[in-house]
Amino acid sequence: MRTVVITGGANGIGRGVAEYLADRQWRCILLDTDETGQAAAADTGGAFYPVDVTDDRALRATFADIAARYGAVRGLVNSAGLTRVGPSEELSAADWRTVIDVDLSGTFYSCQAAYPHLEPGAGIVNVASIAAVRALPGRAAYTAAKFGVVGLTRVLAAEWAHRPVRVNAVGPAWTRTPFLADLVSAGSLSEADLTGRIPLGRLSEASDVAAAVAFLLGDEASFITGQTIFVDGGYTWSG
Repeated sequence: MRTVVITGGANGIGRGVAEYLADRQWRCILLDTDETGQAAAADTGGAFYPVDVTDDRALRATFADIAARYGAVRGLVNSAGLTRVGPSEELSAADWRTVIDVDLSGTFYSCQAAYPHLEPGAGIVNVASIAAVRALPGRAAYTAAKFGVVGLTRVLAAEWAHRPVRVNAVGPAWTRTPFLADLVSAGSLSEADLTGRIPLGRLSEASDVAAAVAFLLGDEASFITGQTIFVDGGYTWSG
């Protein structure tokens, strides 16, 4: 059985990826600070590790334990992320650091920690965003982090190809998750407005993103690395 580690796997896109991959005979190891990850792991027949992606030492110990228990890792999906919304001139340094630390640095630390335990031919998929190529007002830190994730993906793809390990990214648009629901409830976003901007006329589902992740981890994508697939219903390039 192929083993995949999914950060931010307790809910949202991460959990959607776990459910999708588990149905396709992947052993899913979920990393998250949210203890509901235990239930998510039980639902997908995998395992849960309560670890913070900003803690590089804890990540290294976690991946060593995973490899000792389950063998070499075939896939890594970096889905842990958060945002802080507000005018850039008012964004606190603490909020900036929090988003960069989790969304960008956490992705890097997870890749680093996984590297010694990845089997030849393994794949990494980093969850970026449409914010990597489109300006989203009020989300300066998130946008900067996701730009960074795409750049990091390209560098690691070039550096690690010799093993070979492939490194790609997916860039979702607005996806129907508890994270989005909270933003809509808070009045930060309007679902009707978001849907109106998407040429295909609906929000993304977590399964839409998961299907792209599964493709990039699979053998059909064995010659694809350093790329970002935007799972956005046509939003990114629609003007």
